[in-house]
Amino acid sequence: MVKRPTPSELYGKVKNALQALYAGRRDFGTRKHWASDSDQLDLNSAADLWALLPVLLEEIKQARPENCYAGTQPPQRSYEADDTIRDEELWAFAWDSQHLGRRIYLKFVLTKNRRGEWHYFHMDCHPDVPK
Repeated sequence: MVKRPTPSELYGKVKNALQALYAGRRDFGTRKHWASDSDQLDLNSAADLWALLPVLLEEIKQARPENCYAGTQPPQRSYEADDTIRDEELWAFAWDSQHLGRRIYLKFVLTKNRRGEWHYFHMDCHPDVPK
């Protein structure tokens, strides 16, 4: 049995997340982390976040997603109450961000809409804290 996620699956998730963000198909999966995350990253608005995320995802892509994956095998499922993302897989990455000058942790959910297009749901983004 193949261990999930595979390197190609991870690359695809990052690529699909970028595609969704560039197309404006994005939303918050939860806002419970937003206040502390925005403070820690010095973001003044959600617009700042949406502009930052493609930069960060491109960094993950360059560093190779399989080297940055910080989730479980298989990926954990969302436990949020929102039906849109409940039980969807969580994609978590941690890497040394050149743009932000520190190690960053990013978590998101991807779903497909009725037209088969990817939609990005933001969960969490903050400086990575070793456990």
